[in-house]
Amino acid sequence: MKRVIIDILLIILFFVLQTTVFPMLKFMNIIPNVLIILVSCAGFMQGDRAGLFVGFACGFLMDICSFEIFGFYSILFMFIGYLNGLFHNFFYLKDLKIPAIMITSSDLVCCLATYFFLFLLRSRFDFGFYFVNIILPEMLFTLLISVIIYPFLWLIEAYIFKKKNAESS
Repeated sequence: MKRVIIDILLIILFFVLQTTVFPMLKFMNIIPNVLIILVSCAGFMQGDRAGLFVGFACGFLMDICSFEIFGFYSILFMFIGYLNGLFHNFFYLKDLKIPAIMITSSDLVCCLATYFFLFLLRSRFDFGFYFVNIILPEMLFTLLISVIIYPFLWLIEAYIFKKKNAESS
């Protein structure tokens, strides 16, 4: 029950950061995707079910705030959370390489899906421009922010994991 409450609080916190704080920190007109960081971390730290739950909640909040295709972000973030959850067995709390790779690849999948479904199907074919000016800077900016945010999420997971092991003994 604690995990669900903490996940809900983190979803709200990261959503508020995504929509209020980080738009003021634009770099080259790019905002880091902190919700992808949360969805990816929830997936590979807690498993595929938590990745689905957190992904749906984050995507639903994004769908409410965006005036694009409703349900697009919910399905996309659920998919990303589930895929990250499949790598739960390879997760080690203190290792930063695997989370960095997973967060970066998740952001790439999110950006490519956004390009394909929201731009390419509207006959905007300049993928090179979109990749160089939007996808690549967002991936790098998200990776940089994830190096700062990941230890915070790691501490929360270590606290919950320690509590869970103490209760089961």
